[in-house]
Amino acid sequence: MKAIGTKIKELEGGAFKDAEEWMLISKQIRELGHQVMIVGASPKFGVYKTDFGWGKLRKTEVSVEIPGNISLAESKDEEGGIEIGLTLPKVQMDNFNVILKQYLALNKSFVY
Repeated sequence: MKAIGTKIKELEGGAFKDAEEWMLISKQIRELGHQVMIVGASPKFGVYKTDFGWGKLRKTEVSVEIPGNISLAESKDEEGGIEIGLTLPKVQMDNFNVILKQYLALNKSFVY
């Protein structure tokens, strides 16, 4: 526990010292009408291997707080596969689904 506390203290002036400024800049960009993309998670996190005492995860979902969020996680069903989560407003999501289905129909090598 002491080692963890020491590492956390090392981060106080490090990796996230400008995080509040990042949020302000992100807000200003959105107020100007520009899209901000947030990528949360990674296929290297091993989310399906994590067990918090309730058993292994069956499904992961991307947060819907901010449209445009994307999450990447390893596939629970296929070794080396990736699950991609995406949030968009309903109309944009419907359009995205149409385009994706058309693309997948043309590119049969994709496994989905």
